[in-house]
Amino acid sequence: MGRRRWILQAVLALAVVWGGVWAVRTYAGSKRVTADRVERTIEDAQFEDWSEGVPLGESDRSREQKITEVADLFNRLDFAERQRAREERVGEKMFSHLTPNEKERFVDLTLRPSMETFMEAVDAMSPAERRKVVEDGLRQIDEGRTEEEMQRAREVSDDLLNKVTREGLRAYFEKAGADTKLDLAPLMEAMDGVMKGMSGNDFMRRD
Repeated sequence: MGRRRWILQAVLALAVVWGGVWAVRTYAGSKRVTADRVERTIEDAQFEDWSEGVPLGESDRSREQKITEVADLFNRLDFAERQRAREERVGEKMFSHLTPNEKERFVDLTLRPSMETFMEAVDAMSPAERRKVVEDGLRQIDEGRTEEEMQRAREVSDDLLNKVTREGLRAYFEKAGADTKLDLAPLMEAMDGVMKGMSGNDFMRRD
């Protein structure tokens, strides 16, 4: 049970920060939300760079509303648009401009819905569809894309990554069925190899 800590800093961390969740199929309402719409919303919001803190004389109240709006749109992206958002790195610049508190708020707003939706969606797939998820993931590892994205994910604060760990593991153990865990095992083993290669730690062992 406790072997899945790779969920933290790999797929799920990237899912939260950059809006990409592998093989998630979500449909919210009759109007489809697109990656382009998310990007336009971010551009219209004009997030200034507050990564070093809130500038003197500025208020973060208006930004709170904008962050909530962007997070809501991310949560409503369907599978194809999440993939586009991930590939095009939609929201990455915005996230880098947020204060530490704003980053934590954005993660809070998107984390649990993304984790639960991911596990529920994969659980609802057929074995063949889950194999496709595994094949796609293994191909990305072979191409070096996973390690590259992991390096980018490490730029996020340790506290936020730890939060992703907790929520990711909670969703995994509570939402994923036995068949899903078995089908995803090859991908998890491969991801563990990536993690150990980067840090020297055994991420297949539960803390």
